[in-house]
This record gives sequence, C-alpha cells and structure tokens, in this order.
Amino acid sequence: MFAEILSIFANSGTDRLCAMNNLSSRLWATCAAGIFINTERAVAYISPTDTSAAQNRVLLVHGIADSAASMRPLRARLARDGRKTIAINLKPSDGRISLEALSLQLRDYVRTHFSAGERLDLVGFSMGGLVCRYYVQMMGGNSRVDRLVTVSAPNHGTLLAFLNRRVACKEMRPGSDFLRKLNEDWSTLRDVKVTSLWTPLDLIIIPATSSRMPVGVDKPIPALAHPLMVLQRRPLDEVAKALSQPLQRRQLASTSGAPEQKNCRPSR
Repeated sequence: MFAEILSIFANSGTDRLCAMNNLSSRLWATCAAGIFINTERAVAYISPTDTSAAQNRVLLVHGIADSAASMRPLRARLARDGRKTIAINLKPSDGRISLEALSLQLRDYVRTHFSAGERLDLVGFSMGGLVCRYYVQMMGGNSRVDRLVTVSAPNHGTLLAFLNRRVACKEMRPGSDFLRKLNEDWSTLRDVKVTSLWTPLDLIIIPATSSRMPVGVDKPIPALAHPLMVLQRRPLDEVAKALSQPLQRRQLASTSGAPEQKNCRPSR
C-alpha cells in the first residue's frame, strides 16, 4: 500500500502529485471493515446532552490530493457523540497553489457556513492541519475558534516533500519560509484548546515527530500508517476526546486575537 503512495512521488514530469496523504478512503476501505473502525461500537466520550463542554459545530479539513469524502469516518464517529460536523473541499488540493491560498478558502468557507457570532472547532488532517493553523494564527481565526486538533500534520515539515516541486509541497519542506513564519510565534494559540495527534509509525510525515507542537496537548497514537489516523478507531476516539474537553470561561467569552482579515492576496 505504501508503494502505491510513494510511487506518486517517483513519477516524473510536472503533473506528478505531492500526495503527502493521498490517502483516499478508497485505498483503505477494504481494510477498514471490522479491523480499523466500527462507529457503531465506538466509545462516546461525551453525550449529546452534556453541557460541560461547548457543543460547537466541527469543521473538518482534509489533506493533500484528497477531498471532504475522506473525512466521512470521522464525521460518523463524531455523530455518535451528537456533534454536528461539516467538511470543506479544498480546490485544487494537489499542491498546485499555496497553503495561504487554501487557508483563504477556509476563511471564506467559515464566513459562508457559520454565522457571524458562531464559534467553531477545527480538525485538520495532514496538510489540512497546516491550513487550519495558518487560518487561526495568521488570519485572525483565533478570534472564533475554540478547539484546534491537528492529526498527523507536518507542523515542522516532512522530508518527503523534497520529492515534489509544487508550491504547497515546497512549503511543507522542513525549514521552509512558510513553516518558519508559522512556527516563530505560538502566542496566537493561547486562547485556543490545541491538541496534536500523531503516530510514530507515520512513514509520510518524516520524521514522525515533526507533527508535534510545543503548545497544548501532544498525543502519540500507535496507528500503523499515516492514512489510518482518520480511519482507525483509536485515533478517531482521540479526536472525539479532544473535542470534548471543557473550555475555560475566558475562552468561551473571549473576543481576543486579531479580527479575521478581510482582504489578503495569497502567494501562488
């Protein structure tokens, strides 16, 4: 299975995909049944009537070369807890445009699908984690996001990104200008409940510890591969658990942080 994923990087020509997660549930669906996830048996961490945690709607952001469809197992898992979810389709998601441009799509999606005063929780898988972070840290998203969960995100880059020259892949290389900018100041996350979930057995995020962040909760999960972090029952339960964490009063009432940027021209 990993040979199929890595072969995408090996293909020559300008049209090769930077499929850092080119997971597609299709590749793993045959394994998922009975082995990785069973949403009917998943343990709920919080009941729909539990008021100890704010029941924000949850916005899910997929990874590179994928779509909102890949988040269906996670949506099903969160539905067991009575959580309302929505998933964005980033276009194009194959690395041809910058992560900033994708973050602008996320910002506009929030404005369109959430009311002006509505707070939300964000979950980003792989590249989607960086898109979420850029929105929260650089575009004023911290003024309305209560919880941010990154799942196997290349928070400090991945060596695999050196195998592709597309703009988003270059930005996901360790030491890139994009990552230096994103990681030089963590203060914008002070009022956001941050959780970083990652697996030591990732094989797409190299090194796997690149997914770790110095803020919030850092949780390693022994999933057998990168794509399984949004398919296997254990990681999905951990996402649900992170989203059930109660917020401090100052977070619930906070309007701190820069307001969302109204105009921003992304790099290409």
